Amino acid sequence: MSTLHTTNKPGQVLELCLRAVASGDSVLLIEDAVYELLSPVTRLNALPDGCSIYVLGIDAKARGVKVSEPFEAINYDRFVSLCVDNEKVLSWF
Repeated sequence: MSTLHTTNKPGQVLELCLRAVASGDSVLLIEDAVYELLSPVTRLNALPDGCSIYVLGIDAKARGVKVSEPFEAINYDRFVSLCVDNEKVLSWF
């Protein structure tokens, strides 16, 4: 069963989210959570195998955060597709 985890804050909220991620899940960073990409050693690299990490491109652009591999910048249409393609969506706010 795959889950899309969305989070809008770095720090403790993101940490709680990442503890719940299982192999095959996806994580989507939105709003201020995109600032996690500015950290030289991000917790996102320690996710289980088979996890995908997405960043809402418009939020990253608005905050001046560059998105590069292994992260994927997506638009709202792709966000909706991820919600439909996953069995569950958990929001961490």
